[in-house]
Amino acid sequence: MSKPEQTTSDDLDEQAVANYLTEHPDFFQRHSQLVSDLKIPHGERGSVSLVERQLEVQRERYRHLQIQLQQLIDNADANQSVYDRIGTLAIALAKTDSLEGLLQSLCDQLADNFAVDAVAIELPERADQQWPDLVRTMKEPADNTIKSETFNTPYLGAPPQGLPLYELFGDRADEVTSVAILSLSGPEKGGRLLLASFDRERFRADLGTELLTQIADLFAALLGNHWAAGQ
Repeated sequence: MSKPEQTTSDDLDEQAVANYLTEHPDFFQRHSQLVSDLKIPHGERGSVSLVERQLEVQRERYRHLQIQLQQLIDNADANQSVYDRIGTLAIALAKTDSLEGLLQSLCDQLADNFAVDAVAIELPERADQQWPDLVRTMKEPADNTIKSETFNTPYLGAPPQGLPLYELFGDRADEVTSVAILSLSGPEKGGRLLLASFDRERFRADLGTELLTQIADLFAALLGNHWAAGQ
């Protein structure tokens, strides 16, 4: 009977070796003498030992985890900043005891804490009395203007055609390059809160609107209280 042919290293399948090493991660611990003889090509640095290569992989993973951790920390800080600003806004608006005070406080808070360059408030015409000067009374739109119902959902982006910028934002209307238009609910349904920025990136169309919607809803709720009180 002939002896079975001895398998040489050249006959080994590379994938079989890789599979074996994966299933036996302690192989080089049991055969530590092999580690010093193994070399792995590595770019322009020539070759490095397996241990060095493993250390480099681990360091790269560690750096990646550090980046991810820092991103989580940054996001948490940004979210906390948003919550703080919303809280400050809510408290300031709730403390107002008049309609004029509510309107002025809203404009001041948006300018100071939310990087808004100009604010306009449009409300339906009142039958019994006039709105304060900070409010633009909404009238029937002309053929060349946009209708209120166009913005039943929040709008972010460049000022839409037909938006009366000069009537809304005054002398600095030419500087307005992006706007957020938010509808108001409640007794003043049909009203709008318009935020303007001189930065075209401030109110980009791809940004989320949840925060702005919360601000509009908060303002609408407090405005409804003053409306009911006949202020």
